This record gives sequence, structure tokens and C-alpha cells, in this order.
Amino acid sequence: MTLEQRGERLVITSLPIQDMALLSLGIPLDEPARQVLGALLRGERVAVLAEAMEYRQYKRTAPMGIYQKFVGMERQMREMGIGVIRTSGG
Repeated sequence: MTLEQRGERLVITSLPIQDMALLSLGIPLDEPARQVLGALLRGERVAVLAEAMEYRQYKRTAPMGIYQKFVGMERQMREMGIGVIRTSGG
């Protein structure tokens, strides 16, 4: 996972599948995850770039069951307060 501070918002610019799984469960195993969870707990704004979520690359190839599992993890992150930034037309 890679992060950038953009103004008053912490932005996740790369989110590999395994990091997304751990983050959606609130398990901070590394420093970037600790930063994200700490920011959320302090009430700060956190967002992820839509294209940063690795799982989305597999929409056309992954079995529906596993893809839906990751869609659910994205939903859990949104419920935690992580917004999604759509940068392009997709």
C-alpha cells in the first residue's frame, strides 16, 4: 500500500489485494495500514483512488464469487470512512 498526503486528506494511491483484505478487517500489519487506521480513528479524511484497487483489474477474468468477495471488502472500507476517488471516466 502506498499513501500520499493531499491537502487535508490521506490518499491511498496503491492498494494490493492482500492489503485491502487486511485493511477491510481493521488489521494494521504494516506502517501504511497503521497510518490509515490512525487517521480514521482521529476523524481525518481518507480516500483511495479507484484505479489503485488491484482487485478491479480482474473484473473480466476472476470467478464471480471471489470478485464479489473483494467488492464486499471495498464496501467495508467505505463503511469505515474511506472514500473512493474516481479520477478518470471509468
